Amino acid sequence: ADVLAACHRYFQTTGRRISYEYIMIAGVNDSVAQAQLLGKLLKGQPAHVNLIACNPVKNRDFRPSPPAQMAAFQAELEAWHVTVTVRRRLGKGIDAACGQLRQKSLETR
Repeated sequence: ADVLAACHRYFQTTGRRISYEYIMIAGVNDSVAQAQLLGKLLKGQPAHVNLIACNPVKNRDFRPSPPAQMAAFQAELEAWHVTVTVRRRLGKGIDAACGQLRQKSLETR
């Protein structure tokens, strides 16, 4: 509630919509029911959601949501009239994607 209130104040002050980055983790936060909850929170808000498949990182069991699950999540948000984009994945093959660089940095210390 505090974050959404701060976002509302930001929009009221600047007139700029809020972008939310939503990391999709298979079996953790990628169900249609969770998309419905997010849709209810953001419906009617000046918001844009970027769906980002999580990147595999050593020592973590998190896996990216499958494309079909991401598409279902996206469709559910769109049903709530929330603007949403599925972000392209870049850098994964060379361990340069989000989360992977941090892990690599920790390993070299």
